[in-house]
Amino acid sequence: MSKQFQMAFMALAVLFGLTATTALAQSDKTQAASKMSSKQMMDKMNHMSTDEKAAMFDKMTNSKKMEATKMAGHDMSKMSTTQRMDMMSKLSTQDKADMFDKMPMDTKMATMKMAMKHGGEKAQK
Repeated sequence: MSKQFQMAFMALAVLFGLTATTALAQSDKTQAASKMSSKQMMDKMNHMSTDEKAAMFDKMTNSKKMEATKMAGHDMSKMSTTQRMDMMSKLSTQDKADMFDKMPMDTKMATMKMAMKHGGEKAQK
């Protein structure tokens, strides 16, 4: 009986050790992303693909999306919520990437930081 208890205890210790190691590794990645310099962030932004830019557009808040569409010449402020959602769902990947490009640099950088932060938290769960 004592031997079975020791084996079970060892198995649990190994399991907890692996879990702790994984969690620490993920937090290191999140911290590294948050410590990215502005220059590194801008370099990364300059080399983003159309799909990556569209994904960043999708991660923006609704108010920032409205601002981006307005800057791209599509004022949706007078539309109903349903019409706005319908139009947003019909945007192509290229349209979203173009709208992301038209946003001010500080908004783009804030969106990227938020995406990195939330990406790290999702990886931890």
